[in-house]
Amino acid sequence: MSSGRLSRRTLLGAAGAAVAATALPVVPALSPLLARAAAADPQTNLENLVDMRFGMFNHFSLGTFTNEEWAAPNQDPAKFAPPTVDCAQWAAAAAAAKMSYGLLTTKHHDGFALWPSAYGTQNVANSSYKHDVVKAYCDAFRAQGLKVGFYYSIWDRTYGVQAWESRHKNVGLEPTDAIQPSDMTFILGQITELLTDYGTIDMFVTDGWAWQMGQQAVSYQRIRELVKSLQPNIVMIDHGALSQPWLGDAIYFEAPMGITAPAGNTYAATQGQTISRGWFWHPHTPIENPMSKETILANLADLEPKYTSFILNCPPNRNGKLDTNIVNRLAEVGAAWSPDTSRPPLPAQLPRPQYPVTPVSAYATGFRDGEGPLHAIEGLSDRDYEFCWSTWGLASPLPHSITIDLGGVWSNVSTLEYLPKQWGRNNSTDGDITSYTISTSTDGTNFTQVASGTWAGNQTLKVAEWPTRNVGFVRLQAKAATGGYANVSGIQVGGRTAKPALLSTTLPGDGTVYRLVARHSGKAADVQSGGTANGTNVLQWPWLNKANQKWTFAKTGDGYYEIKGVGSGKLLEVTGLSRADGGNVAIWGDANAPQQHWAVTPTGDGHYFLINRFSGLCLAVDEGSTADGANIEQQPYAALTRQQWKIIAL
Repeated sequence: MSSGRLSRRTLLGAAGAAVAATALPVVPALSPLLARAAAADPQTNLENLVDMRFGMFNHFSLGTFTNEEWAAPNQDPAKFAPPTVDCAQWAAAAAAAKMSYGLLTTKHHDGFALWPSAYGTQNVANSSYKHDVVKAYCDAFRAQGLKVGFYYSIWDRTYGVQAWESRHKNVGLEPTDAIQPSDMTFILGQITELLTDYGTIDMFVTDGWAWQMGQQAVSYQRIRELVKSLQPNIVMIDHGALSQPWLGDAIYFEAPMGITAPAGNTYAATQGQTISRGWFWHPHTPIENPMSKETILANLADLEPKYTSFILNCPPNRNGKLDTNIVNRLAEVGAAWSPDTSRPPLPAQLPRPQYPVTPVSAYATGFRDGEGPLHAIEGLSDRDYEFCWSTWGLASPLPHSITIDLGGVWSNVSTLEYLPKQWGRNNSTDGDITSYTISTSTDGTNFTQVASGTWAGNQTLKVAEWPTRNVGFVRLQAKAATGGYANVSGIQVGGRTAKPALLSTTLPGDGTVYRLVARHSGKAADVQSGGTANGTNVLQWPWLNKANQKWTFAKTGDGYYEIKGVGSGKLLEVTGLSRADGGNVAIWGDANAPQQHWAVTPTGDGHYFLINRFSGLCLAVDEGSTADGANIEQQPYAALTRQQWKIIAL
């Protein structure tokens, strides 16, 4: 993708002019959707998943016709040109193998959709095959008595739904703009189409999320709330490359990556593998010997006692059919395999937060350089890029604590989920918290202990519960941990039996005028020389009661604020879409963009720190200078006084 989006400050997240011109339909409000949702039993839904045991994955899209595993973005959708699509043949082959469901790749990372979506132009409606493949797939598989699941890549390289981190350079990504509000409209709109127009869907698999963007960019709370409102009994799964359930109900083990179900696994899970080389069809597919019957049967025998459903990918060819060698192999498997009916029922699964609340910020009493508290809430969970909050190497021993800001006070909060670092230093379990307390607060200052206990130091997912209460901040204190230090790869907070509702926010966002005063210097955030032009720097200066030193805070609706200069009418933002320590802070016209959104988190002693939504860095004075005119920038939060502010109403 070109880096041209870096200069765009509009509501559109599209990468191409044609897509940019497409009006986005309105996503239905969630409240009426929730009214349609029937009560769901998570244990029963997971039992149904593992009892499906064996299914067919079908990767079929632009990559089929371009000989690419990851099709390049912004390609002509007319390249998708099968003469027909014989989903009935795919379903018959699945039934012959004694599979019980199909999982269709409705949209891969390139963004081409197999249904005529009203969102964007990269879909079958603009291809050479103007038919709804998703509908044909559902009809054909159900006709064989098979259930249906959808794979959906949230990462969309054509529409521009992507975020970039320096740690992802090894997969050839370029810096792009942040996830925009219009991108969320696009994501939620496409999901609404998929889960509204095609009947009961049993499994919804997301990709390109936990290892590409995370929940600070794409809110897990909003995605899950929508999915579960439309299909209450659906099982959500994310490709996160973890052996613990995270950002979903069950695990997906991606066998070609070397991620497989461990011995003794009792989490509800799926494991994906390909019957041929590659997830998509390639010219070598019909002429090579596919995975042997013996290997497929060995996979099934291995996975059944591990409560892991085996998803075997069978890529259709450019004629819209499965190649003969694949069809024949599936028939051989079906003749030789039957489910093991003696397997005990799925053990009781962890009481996980069914209604997560996406946090906006986090701080800690100590952390290793580069492994700060925001890593515990960012939602990035891929093993190759895994960062965490860590106290390893600190001079001060445990206890240490991490405090999670939920962006407001929510009702019905009762559950904390803790994911230890999955790939510990030297592959050890050091850093697993073994003794803890949990406290909550509504104001960030006064905390009440709500839970305490011990956990095993074994890297497995941990859950703590307490009676439902109103919560704005959750503090997890690590009292003891293996190796004498704490690692937290991820934290989720929310409600388990009742959906939280937002009751109040840190600041009212009612137009009150404030001044921002740096704690270390006592000087105010000041728009340089009273300027009003886009890109005018913000500095510190003695308080003069001028308009260029006055600010208002407007709520974004999801826990963040836009901070507007009274004198300029423009917003405080990190310029140039910088994620760098020292990235400049200036003013710019309202672009409704994440680089203009700030989490406002109390320190507990009358001050606040302000975390930028896009970069995860905080508002600070350069080098802690006390001089007039010192530059205001962004820095990694380290509890320094130059990073803390008084917000004083005028």
